[in-house]
Amino acid sequence: MFTTILVKPLFNLLMLLYSVIPGHDFGVAIIVMTILVRLALWPILSSQLRSQKKLQALSPEVAKIKKQAKGDKQLESKLLMEMYKEREINPFASLIPLLVQLPLFLALYIALRDVIKPGEIAHLIYPGLRHLGTIKNILAQPSTFKPWFLGIFDLAKVSPVLALVAGVTQFFQTKQLIPKAAPGDSQAQAMAATTKIFPVLTFIIGLRLPSALALYWAMASGVAIIQQSIELREDVQDMEKQGEKPKVKAEGKAT
Repeated sequence: MFTTILVKPLFNLLMLLYSVIPGHDFGVAIIVMTILVRLALWPILSSQLRSQKKLQALSPEVAKIKKQAKGDKQLESKLLMEMYKEREINPFASLIPLLVQLPLFLALYIALRDVIKPGEIAHLIYPGLRHLGTIKNILAQPSTFKPWFLGIFDLAKVSPVLALVAGVTQFFQTKQLIPKAAPGDSQAQAMAATTKIFPVLTFIIGLRLPSALALYWAMASGVAIIQQSIELREDVQDMEKQGEKPKVKAEGKAT
């Protein structure tokens, strides 16, 4: 059922793009598909981003509560829940969109993994796409399928360059949302540490998987940076209209 509902539609979208894009560049098809998927997820991603920023804005107050509780976890949890209730914030709201996205990202991983295996194309392609010239040729002679990007990168193989690009874009995407850590704010400092951990993990994973996945990851992070910039800019404009002074910084700008 997972394959039918998610994997096949993404797989066939990718193959459709590959067949109609001039030059039949597989990497360009991945880029276009990534943009389409991110645009479709924009409302969900926007909701997650706003919930995350609300929690980040409360970081100083959370630090005060931790200090007030003096290690009493039960009291700390009670005070935190009271604060969230008073501010009308659901601390788990930012996780809900993430749970919605996980199955889709897994389906994208499987689609990209299988599309570079010519033998899998015949099993996953929709009948309506079999008549397209490019796909018809691939089905007749699987060796004609060339998963290349710009004629340089063989996306069926590991590419340290694309893995590095994925890690760098992941770094800037994460850094964009991390508030400046105040002295003694262990929570903010822990969040800041993720700007180093996640990119390194992304790079290491990229060195172990076909570069088609690294290209997707890099492009997804690049589009996310643009989406986050728009959301952050809208927040600044809203606060300026209300006469409030922005408090959290992202990418060196007030938000």
